[in-house]
Amino acid sequence: MDKDYFIMRAYLYNVTPDLQTAFKLSNLADIWFCTTKNAKRKLQQYQSKNILHYAPGLGRGNLSKVTFPKPLEEEVLNALKKSLVEESFSDILFLSQLPIPKSWFASISNEIQQLFGLQITENQQEILRSIIRRKLTTLDPLQTSVSLEAFLLTQIGDTLVKYDKSTDKVIAHIAHHWKTSADYREWTFYLRKSVLFHHGRTLDSLDVKFTLLRAKQPRSVSFWQMQDIQTIDCTNKFTLTIRLKKPDPFFIRYLCSSNMAILPRDEPFDEYKWISTGPFRMAERSDERLILEAFDGYFLTRPLLDRVEFWTVENSQAIQTTPIQFTSVDYEENPAYIEHRKIGVGVNFLCFNGHRNGVAQHKAFREAVYHLLDCQKARDELFENYGTVASNYYPEKSIIPDKHPEKIPALLKKANYQGEKVIFGTTQHPLALQATKWICNMAAKFGIHLVPKIITHKEASYSTMPEDETDMMMMGEIPSSDGEVAYLDFLNNPFLLPQHLLAAETLAEISTRLEKMKLEKDVVKRDALRTNIDRWLTENYHLIYLHHPERSQSLHSMIKGISENPYGYFDLSKVWIETKPSITS
Repeated sequence: MDKDYFIMRAYLYNVTPDLQTAFKLSNLADIWFCTTKNAKRKLQQYQSKNILHYAPGLGRGNLSKVTFPKPLEEEVLNALKKSLVEESFSDILFLSQLPIPKSWFASISNEIQQLFGLQITENQQEILRSIIRRKLTTLDPLQTSVSLEAFLLTQIGDTLVKYDKSTDKVIAHIAHHWKTSADYREWTFYLRKSVLFHHGRTLDSLDVKFTLLRAKQPRSVSFWQMQDIQTIDCTNKFTLTIRLKKPDPFFIRYLCSSNMAILPRDEPFDEYKWISTGPFRMAERSDERLILEAFDGYFLTRPLLDRVEFWTVENSQAIQTTPIQFTSVDYEENPAYIEHRKIGVGVNFLCFNGHRNGVAQHKAFREAVYHLLDCQKARDELFENYGTVASNYYPEKSIIPDKHPEKIPALLKKANYQGEKVIFGTTQHPLALQATKWICNMAAKFGIHLVPKIITHKEASYSTMPEDETDMMMMGEIPSSDGEVAYLDFLNNPFLLPQHLLAAETLAEISTRLEKMKLEKDVVKRDALRTNIDRWLTENYHLIYLHHPERSQSLHSMIKGISENPYGYFDLSKVWIETKPSITS
């Protein structure tokens, strides 16, 4: 498919739907990312193939004209039908994202939908094909801090140990046994002897050492967890001892994090050619798609699925009813798909910027915003699948908070707020944009001038844009299954919003309180200390918890073995497909 041709046609269609269009050659060069000379050459090539008739503008400032023999809708449908026959997913998704009427896809929407979700090939290969609504940020364990990417690490990598939420215990994995000293400073691990990397070599203690030292690099997601490592001694090929600078009973739980997936020391890390030991291996990755295939040499049970495909679709309206495994869907028309709902998946929150001069530095203004954000009202008035109102990091600890909007005028006066612009950061997720619009409208009723600033997930995590360009930002956090470590990560991870936005003195106070919490052996007292940290943050309005979202996934009724994975997704390595019996003669 000539994608440049359809990009041009969609652009010109939005100028005028007529078959003849006048345009500036420079504008066409811009959308093709080329020079005007090359744009002119391309148009002449199309004309030589009788695809269009091109009449160049004569003289400076005169518009060029192009005439097409067929309407764009006809050409799009012909291209779609050809792509469906060839099962060219790339071309189908490309066409679906063009700025053209959604209604054009109605006649073949069922055929498009059937290419996604559950697939069983003629040779009984079982495939799940799904859609994600944005490009992946990074799959480098040094940086991965977004829930979907963290989940993917659990499917392609393995850690020394794993956290079992059902028992609230750490269990064996690559390490079949471990022991620690009484003061939690020395940890010895005994490794399985049959763990293969995706490139065929057996994992050994030097690979574990390599991974831990890599994770200890400054600005790594895991630096705060690994920074106290003093020495790592590989006693033999399958035994190693780690000594810490100071006691840390949580150290074993840090090693359960997906960011601590063991990597091979003999291969330079490449996140587009991921090598680890996980149940799936990376077969292909690009901005357009991620393809995982079952790893036949997996040291535990091989996945029953043979292949999982993730296709990136940004801003598409044509296939919004496609069955999507990892985002909210609307697939009620197909009875083969069953909706699975889960409430309290993580928490959405608002964090104030402690670095940027402005009214958000004033506690009274932050308190005014707190009373403004009545999430129970938002849930009742506007949002479907909003989940439950939050007052705490954990859903089970949240209660409906008291809101007193009548206090807002006095608080704004105390903060000396004069109606100046306040930059409100948000992500490009559709629900986040909807919530932002609602919040800005509510603020306007009290004379607060919020100006939305849309920031991508990648910019929010891996740039200084939140602290440089916003006064506050709204974000979502989906924790791992280990709730205590998830909270520690929430406040310590350099790529999450609190570390971006909270002032240095605020972070120092948090660090002191967290260290005390970590050393408390009694789980009840430890929980009380954590609750006090959360209360201190919210009572000073450094951050405001909004709601615990509800997640909805539509899965084919033949998909079985669904078990929850950390980060709110289902574990692909456990999934199997209940096929119908073959009819034999």
